[in-house]
Amino acid sequence: MKVKKVICSKALTGFYMDDKQAIKAGAKSDGFVYKGEPVTPGFKSIRQPGVAVSVMFVLEDGKIVYGDCAVAQYAASGGREVPNTADALIKVIEKHVVPYFEGMDIKEFKSTAERFDHAVFDGYQLPASIRYGVTQAILETVAYEQKLTMCEVVMNEYGLKADLTPVRINAQSGDERYTNVDKMILKKVGMMPHGLINNVEEKLGKDGQKFLDWVKWVGNRIKEIGDADYKPVMRYDVYGCMGYAFNDDLDKVFDYLLKVAEACEPYEVFIEMPIDLKSNAKQLEGMKYLRKRLDEAGCRLKLIIDEYANTYEEIVEWVDAKGADMVQVKTIDLGGINNIIEAVLYCKKNGVLAYQGGTCNETDKSALVCANLAVATKPFAMAGKPGMGVDEGVMIVSNEQERLLAILKAKMDKTI
Repeated sequence: MKVKKVICSKALTGFYMDDKQAIKAGAKSDGFVYKGEPVTPGFKSIRQPGVAVSVMFVLEDGKIVYGDCAVAQYAASGGREVPNTADALIKVIEKHVVPYFEGMDIKEFKSTAERFDHAVFDGYQLPASIRYGVTQAILETVAYEQKLTMCEVVMNEYGLKADLTPVRINAQSGDERYTNVDKMILKKVGMMPHGLINNVEEKLGKDGQKFLDWVKWVGNRIKEIGDADYKPVMRYDVYGCMGYAFNDDLDKVFDYLLKVAEACEPYEVFIEMPIDLKSNAKQLEGMKYLRKRLDEAGCRLKLIIDEYANTYEEIVEWVDAKGADMVQVKTIDLGGINNIIEAVLYCKKNGVLAYQGGTCNETDKSALVCANLAVATKPFAMAGKPGMGVDEGVMIVSNEQERLLAILKAKMDKTI
């Protein structure tokens, strides 16, 4: 299918971009914003609106397909892309993407996406956000021409078999840690509640007690208002705050993790980024040490790496080193969505759990595409996104999964 024209439009995301370092340093919340000045280059304020760009392919028969380019909530953190404006992204797209694709006959997703993802323009790869959005459009182009779902295109090109089991959805509470937990319980999400524990004083507590009290509340709340058969997997993202609270004393962090595990009983629990040691080498060494201590103690609590495993190559490094029990495949950071597929499959092949994550600062379109990738590759869980409201992100991802599974079943049954 030939691409006749490429056009762009500005887009809104499901959340905002936050200066994580300013928040970790103690920036005080003021309503929905934060007081004080940003400390991370590229930020104009500690919290600022998320931006995205829709890249549309006008195909030769008039059909229009598209993908959305966006940047993570915590832009410029842990090696991530800096905050950008829609106007700046559009300039890059018009200079490089438009001439690259106009007139191209797209027949296959994998090879087309890989070539574009690795292409060099003016001596550099394009920003990850652009590669992310454009490869979504490539996948939809192939799916449209072949009259298949995007999920089926991925399964066919990567040799994957259909599995009609839904992928558990992870919801995140944002700062509404009580109301949103209730929403998750009522909707029986498979993995929860995230917590957004990104500040020691306000959210973890200097001795960790605030977090422990909330974790216990979550477990009690599930028993109080949840169905008897509801047994979610618990995932808490603490953004290195455990390390900050205990001055990066790994033995003290280990002792605290034991308390968290006890507070989470009887649920399976994952802790994401308990420490943030500011370099990949130190982070890998620290996480492996914590994992070793937990294993020696017979503790079931598992660890997730997020930052420092941003690219496919970094994910491979962490998987090979067995640096964590689970890798968050941060969809928005990997560039082309072909890398998301490869990363999830590499994790599974090598005995490390994959969480197909992303960010609340994505769009409805990128969430729909990611649902197709998850149904095809079957990670341990996938993010309900975009946004922090629970309902919207879980609805978008869950509904797309259920549609895909119904279509796949009908085709397996030869009723369509």
